[in-house]
Amino acid sequence: MIPGLGRFIAVVLMASLLIGAPWHAGIARAEAPPLRIGLLPTIATLSLLRLYDPLRLHLQNSLGRKVELYTASSFHTYFADVEAEEFDMIIAAPHFGVLAFDRGYVPLFRYKLELRPLVIVPKGSDIRQAQQLRGKRVLTADRLTALSVVAESWLRSDYSMEAGRDYALIEASNHSTAIRAVAIGDADAAISGRSPLTQVPPEIRSRVETIECRLSVPHQFTMAHTRLGRDTIDKIRTSLSRFGETDLGKDFFKASGFLGFVPLEFSDIETARPYADLVTNMIRSGNN
Repeated sequence: MIPGLGRFIAVVLMASLLIGAPWHAGIARAEAPPLRIGLLPTIATLSLLRLYDPLRLHLQNSLGRKVELYTASSFHTYFADVEAEEFDMIIAAPHFGVLAFDRGYVPLFRYKLELRPLVIVPKGSDIRQAQQLRGKRVLTADRLTALSVVAESWLRSDYSMEAGRDYALIEASNHSTAIRAVAIGDADAAISGRSPLTQVPPEIRSRVETIECRLSVPHQFTMAHTRLGRDTIDKIRTSLSRFGETDLGKDFFKASGFLGFVPLEFSDIETARPYADLVTNMIRSGNN
């Protein structure tokens, strides 16, 4: 385990276990330390690591350097480790990306799919509009997720509804767990998004319906720390820009529903900044 990452679930994904692809010949000769990528814990750990293994393999093969994937046991832990600059690269929620940018991470890409919260309800539910969540039991992966923060802001601004007063907001550890709970009738609704819904099994998707949030933010930010150096960061940028054209990339974007990479602009960071400030204040005050 890397020092300082003891509270992380660290899993080095071996291609032979997940995809069966051989190690790139250049890896054995490389002397550079492994490139560590920190993934946001949006879905169940094994599912998340399987989802991102094509990206890991692509970077590993193109850089000639071992690449390792890490994810956190919670969003609070992930926030703390982004704040501590633990990773060489991150694929982070936009508001966490703002924090990373302020601590020396270089913007690379974001997903083309916009990050718009969805209220997930059981198929045939009487809940047809957001204001009907009053008095209901609503699940969220974590109140620190961008989807939850944006959805809470929407319910507050448009309907004067506050979590804990007008509806019960309960954390469910990840998006897939929240969606499954709604599908089997264990919750009235869940706050999630289009990509987590794409990533659950079809039999779960077929048992739920959605209500779209009015607000949206740019999707997850892919960023690299300046300590990697300009040459390495440029190589990563070039590699990722070609990822969507490869078979691995096509498989990844089909499975994830992210649609592809687009350059991460400064305007995207500033769009997410109000939510970053909100989450930082929540954590500092213990109100989360």
